[in-house]
Amino acid sequence: MNIPNFHDGYFDGFWLGPNKTVQLFLRTETHNSYTLTLHGVQALTISGVRPGNIILDLVFLGAREVTSSDIEELYGVDANTEQAAKLLRTTQEKELQVLEFNPSYGAQGLILFATCEINRGVDRMATSIPSAT
Repeated sequence: MNIPNFHDGYFDGFWLGPNKTVQLFLRTETHNSYTLTLHGVQALTISGVRPGNIILDLVFLGAREVTSSDIEELYGVDANTEQAAKLLRTTQEKELQVLEFNPSYGAQGLILFATCEINRGVDRMATSIPSAT
């Protein structure tokens, strides 16, 4: 997958969708908008969200690169327990990936997922809910 360079770009937010889908709304430094859609999301942690989040980098880790420290952060379990070891084995057996996003300013996080795709523009998959009038 060809991911644009988001260094000094912007994290504009995220959407938790149905069927274990998460969308991240990103912009490059030159303000080109993209939607990164992650499918089969098993766990996530996002913190420090602020107006004007600036991205340092996005790092994709394959199943064999995921560490027990990543599992600890994703699931809130001690990295030195059998539970963490089991979660790490499951991650590797299912060939899951981790997206780590690091900030220059604002939001940071880890997301454990199966597959992903990126599209130009904002592409929220939400269904509309009729308003009560």
